[in-house]
Amino acid sequence: MTSYSSAPSTAPSADGVPPGLALLPLLQTLREIAADPELHQLVDLHHPERQSLELRSTPDLQVWLLTWPPGFSTGWHDHGESRGAYATLRGRLTENTWALGDPTAWYVGRGESRAYTTGHVHEVRNETTTTALSVHAYAPRLSTMTRYVAARGRLEVVGVEQAGVQL
Repeated sequence: MTSYSSAPSTAPSADGVPPGLALLPLLQTLREIAADPELHQLVDLHHPERQSLELRSTPDLQVWLLTWPPGFSTGWHDHGESRGAYATLRGRLTENTWALGDPTAWYVGRGESRAYTTGHVHEVRNETTTTALSVHAYAPRLSTMTRYVAARGRLEVVGVEQAGVQL
């Protein structure tokens, strides 16, 4: 299962490509990387803390391998001017998205993926009792992430992280 999420805007991105169309090559690249059966060997799935490993980094593409210990949550955030996609390699992730004042949950299990355009605000978490593993791709590479908190039926900005901060 692959699901797509896009921001309300259909305006072309800075590179002139409509955001929805730009997701397809990103998703294809993500799937090619995620198909590597040895990725799980690059991290310790029994480590109690979250691990992140940057697999690729160019100005146009950044790819991360991430572990998700039981109960781990990213908190509400966006990815600045980057489009994104992720695939779950092990376990199941819950992605909460925000629409009209209510969070909507998406369940992304092993072999499933999601993609999204700029402006997508979400919270990803592992609600299971075992460590999950996923691959995330961003285009262009991440430069900022805005953090939010849910308050009074809406999301409020609490800070902006610059590139170089681990996800």
